[in-house]
Amino acid sequence: MELTHHSYARVGLMGNPSDGFYGKTISLLISNFFVKLTLIPNDLIDNNKIFFLSSSNSNNDCNLSFDSLNSLVEISKSKGYNKENCLLQATCKVFSEYCLKNNFNLHNQGFSVHFNTNIPRQVGLAGSSAVVTAFWKVLMKFYNISDKNIPLPIQANLILSVEKDELNISAGLQDRVIQVYGGLMYMDFNKDHMIEHGVGIYERLDINSLPKELWIAYEQNPSDSGKIHSDVRKRYERGDQKVIDAMKQFTLFAEQARNILIQRNEPKRSEFAKLMNKNFDLRREIFGDQVLGQTNLIMIELARKHNFAAKFTGSGGAILGLWNGDDDNDPTILINAEKLKSELEKEGFCFCWLIPHE
Repeated sequence: MELTHHSYARVGLMGNPSDGFYGKTISLLISNFFVKLTLIPNDLIDNNKIFFLSSSNSNNDCNLSFDSLNSLVEISKSKGYNKENCLLQATCKVFSEYCLKNNFNLHNQGFSVHFNTNIPRQVGLAGSSAVVTAFWKVLMKFYNISDKNIPLPIQANLILSVEKDELNISAGLQDRVIQVYGGLMYMDFNKDHMIEHGVGIYERLDINSLPKELWIAYEQNPSDSGKIHSDVRKRYERGDQKVIDAMKQFTLFAEQARNILIQRNEPKRSEFAKLMNKNFDLRREIFGDQVLGQTNLIMIELARKHNFAAKFTGSGGAILGLWNGDDDNDPTILINAEKLKSELEKEGFCFCWLIPHE
């Protein structure tokens, strides 16, 4: 029987990029974009082979195969990873090694796996971690391992290790936590707690508490060429007080946003919008326009021109927007949104209303 899992894109609502600096963030899964991953068990139980299938055509041609899960692990150790299938291969390796270390018995039946995704690439919507998370969830189903066996916080850590430790991809916990837990999550990456427990403090928030009419805009054809790398990490590690203070301020934005969301029957749109603008303005101050990139700045400026607050959803390439006012019934919201959408599309960007995912 086929096993399928959908893993969704995420937007960083508040506090990013402090998640990489022992800060706090609020993150949300969205239904607009997702990975659909399917695992097909081999017909014969004693067929141990593992096949990674191409998702680019209807024939599902085999891109890569291994004689068994153990063989995959050993080849990965000795020869490294196949570039085209590195996310799947590294996920299998980390999963197998963790299960072996914790005495989880894995049966020998092999499988084929393929996935499709509509998550825009390289725009900060957590597309690669969505692939790893979807495969991880399917592997747990296939090998009859429950969330009690591998608790959600540990799953997030292991999924991070697939990209960060195995593939040397710069990454943080925020994306993996929200994609493992789902919905709307408040995350506290307090340094002392992380060192002592190995995980952050994660709190589920009511998705219905979100302000209405959130939207995202993103680059249609993003490129890595010409991007300027940030020195913020090095400055932080050198003890640059300006960067340290900024990360504390990002953390405070997340705390304030959480307080807004947990208040019942209180106007929250304009207060949340103000925090979004502050979050972006501080990021701009610390990182600088060259690092943020002219394309991203154009999206932000167009949003603000039409009275929408806006900030990055992640590392850049996509922005999150919200009307900068309290009246949910204000007819100018949709009017201005249509004007903004038209201007964004003329500049080559895409616009869509955000659909939260539980």
